[in-house]
Amino acid sequence: MSSVAMVPARRSRARFLSIAAAAALFAAPSAFVASGDSRRALLSGGVLGAMIGLPASSQAAEMLFLGKPRGPFELNPKDAVIVGDAKSADAQAARKVVAEMQTEAEEALAALKKDPQADVFLNVKPLAIARLRDATNKINNLMDEKSAAATQRWQRLMIQAKYQFEDDAPMPETKKGDVRPRGDKRLARIMEALENYLKGSREILKFV
Repeated sequence: MSSVAMVPARRSRARFLSIAAAAALFAAPSAFVASGDSRRALLSGGVLGAMIGLPASSQAAEMLFLGKPRGPFELNPKDAVIVGDAKSADAQAARKVVAEMQTEAEEALAALKKDPQADVFLNVKPLAIARLRDATNKINNLMDEKSAAATQRWQRLMIQAKYQFEDDAPMPETKKGDVRPRGDKRLARIMEALENYLKGSREILKFV
């Protein structure tokens, strides 16, 4: 059987595994509640993506001579169709919020590269995720249905990365409240979350 013929089967198998993972989550909620790291495991393990229908294009098999196919919610920003007023005050304000939060993430990442023990929790601001969701919703509303599906995908990935960053941003503390150095694994998770966030932010801004 050729590699091209195997692609649908692989996609079906990946879709089945995603559904099974989501079903397992609901079937045994106590297993997640019992663990202090449940939220992080849910996010980093990709179960959240399966539950909300994120495409696994990065795992899609590359078709022979055709390269990696785009997922159902992926779209080149150059092909986006804007049906709203991208020059309106609301649209410009939304773009500004996303750009400002992108700068904050870039500064946090730069600080960690310079000093792995930098206190990036200062970059965690109240209601930041709510502001991000509101701003990106306004961008979504500018698009036609197909284009909105693409921006919504980046929105979900950005929010997921933001949650991951905020989970790990605080410095570790002992039970007595003594601050401890940040470990290599925590540092790696924070930097990965920031890089994922920045990728989504840069992509969604290309649409407007």
